[in-house]
Amino acid sequence: MELKELKSAKLVGPQQDLEPIEKWADRNGVTYGTARAWVYRGVLPSVKLGKLRMGNRALLRTWLLEQESTS
Repeated sequence: MELKELKSAKLVGPQQDLEPIEKWADRNGVTYGTARAWVYRGVLPSVKLGKLRMGNRALLRTWLLEQESTS
């Protein structure tokens, strides 16, 4: 299976929390350029799978909960 054939519905376990940056941006109402900038600044946690950069929703949720508890 090549990476471009990777479907998030077929992922199991922690991999279910990964999604392409473009899809994450669309789902959260920000432009792809903004989301991409957040990734490269370290605001939006991500991992690289081959040539694809995927947003990590689990790490983002963890970070947001940590920010909430320190406020």
